[in-house]
Amino acid sequence: MITKATRRKVELFWNSQCAICGSNDYLEVHHIIPKSENGTDDYDNLILLCACCHAVIHNRTYNKDKVKRRTSIDYELAVPILDKYFSNEIGTKETKEKLNLSPKTHLSESSVYKRYKREHHIEKFYNNVDMINSKRRSNV
Repeated sequence: MITKATRRKVELFWNSQCAICGSNDYLEVHHIIPKSENGTDDYDNLILLCACCHAVIHNRTYNKDKVKRRTSIDYELAVPILDKYFSNEIGTKETKEKLNLSPKTHLSESSVYKRYKREHHIEKFYNNVDMINSKRRSNV
């Protein structure tokens, strides 16, 4: 299993772009030497590929409507929700619910979240709604 730290290292090495076409949407980690052939989950056996290039490498047909996503809504529908989140109108829990993400999913790992941050040039952010709610919980 690929750890989050290893995935981040691979993303950093490949500049969050597909190693083949340079796309930065729907990125997946690909094993150079497949695990079925004793390949490892080590950093030096992994490359970053977009869903399309990954499908081609595995001789699969790429269907843009069935890309493996961590959300069940389209990016265009997610934008108003993320606008509210980044303007501190709603918190992480409510954002995950509106994006149809599992409560266990880290919002920062969602592809729509990453795309929104990239397109809006957001580097550092902490949702004040969540900070206020956590202070309330600690005072109870």
